[in-house]
Amino acid sequence: MASPAHPDLSRARVPYSIFITLALFGVSVFGTSFWIRTQTRPPHDPLFLTAHHQLPGYQFQEVPLGAHVAETLATTHLFNGHFFDSHSNRVSVFEAQWQAGQGNGGSLGHTPEICWVGQGFRTVRFNEPSEVFLNFAGRRISFQCRVLRHPQLPTPEITLWAACVDGRWDDVLVGPPPNLNDGAVTVGAYIQEVGRTLTTRWASVCRLVQNPFHVGARKQFIRFSMPLNTGWEPAITELERFAQQWLEPQGPLSKG
Repeated sequence: MASPAHPDLSRARVPYSIFITLALFGVSVFGTSFWIRTQTRPPHDPLFLTAHHQLPGYQFQEVPLGAHVAETLATTHLFNGHFFDSHSNRVSVFEAQWQAGQGNGGSLGHTPEICWVGQGFRTVRFNEPSEVFLNFAGRRISFQCRVLRHPQLPTPEITLWAACVDGRWDDVLVGPPPNLNDGAVTVGAYIQEVGRTLTTRWASVCRLVQNPFHVGARKQFIRFSMPLNTGWEPAITELERFAQQWLEPQGPLSKG
């Protein structure tokens, strides 16, 4: 029983607690809604990239994909193989397209960090950047950059990949940068990885809120890679040069 000098205030506080809780809930709901509506996106020109099957100075060798892979990707527009130059230097390529309403977009998540790792590759680091920006038709497109090594292959592979939804190359949610697993991890490198992970997650959430993913959207995925026989700088330069020959900017995705 409460003392007459100290009356029981718990019951009086309950309505105030409920009021404060409802107020905070209302602010969070209406504040989020207001933030979303104020995040207007600039006018958009869809951009897709056409992948050429023939290139001057290269010989193309197609690598057929199995029926299971085609079924998983849920599209018949698949382009997979190797380009060899006159010195037998190889660039491996993969390109896929999904017309509006074709596939649920989950296939865009089948990146080297998932598919290649599932085949035994492991991420290694040579201080290469996690993304590389390439210019097409005056547009700056971000390509994810990774180096992966297979225990049965003598040379690691450096790869670039990017994906778009409805011609927007900045709206595809990418996973966090890979964990370092090629040896001892320093404290500085670990902090850098955590920072990159948080930055990637926050950017992904912002893009998802501003432009929710539509199942019926047109989609495209592009990946190309080469053996890392040199340092990562000349390798990326070579891949950039190759991309400007292999990929041609187009407007709306072609039919077929």
